[in-house]
Amino acid sequence: MNSYRSDYPNQVHQLSFYISKNYYILKNGEIKYQQKKFDINWKNYSKTNKKHIVNFVIRDHFSNCFYAETFPIDQVPHIKEFLFNAWRKKQDFRFCGIPDYLICSKHVLDTFPELKNFSKNTELIIQTADQGFSTGVRATRDWEENYKYFSSYENLSTIEGFQEHIEFICRDLNTRDNGRTEPNLKKWIENKPKVQLINDKTVFETLFKND
Repeated sequence: MNSYRSDYPNQVHQLSFYISKNYYILKNGEIKYQQKKFDINWKNYSKTNKKHIVNFVIRDHFSNCFYAETFPIDQVPHIKEFLFNAWRKKQDFRFCGIPDYLICSKHVLDTFPELKNFSKNTELIIQTADQGFSTGVRATRDWEENYKYFSSYENLSTIEGFQEHIEFICRDLNTRDNGRTEPNLKKWIENKPKVQLINDKTVFETLFKND
């Protein structure tokens, strides 16, 4: 299968895990924008003495529909927490389902090697890619471009409030109509996605173990 082509929703998901270069968290928990990008990576971010923001973003390659979560860099959960939320049936956002293929960077697999166990214990095929396109750079750009808009609301100004309303935010972003292409969620729904669900968190987490 060509990594840059998909034939239906939930065939290929692209996973990004990265530090924001423009946003960080103030001591009171508020999300703060800095116009000049931070020159940081996973090895040197602590030198800025800022509490940086880490994003998980997963994008369906066929429809561009995506789900994302945001955390303080010192409170990043295991990736199984994010993937369960991304792939389970949700109350406020219809995007769900384990894909056939997952594309992620080598850094993701090195950071969360248990992903390989999940692949062995399910039918998920993991492919590594270091190029931004392959790992869903479009979705990460769309995600961060809307930080400023959503964090302007009082109940979304802190990282806790942002994460609490994450399904609403993702639904809003994926139902917007730019006049050029159909909304992401509409394309995902109308093209009959292949939906493989595991809504029991305990069962889902056992799939990350090496039996």
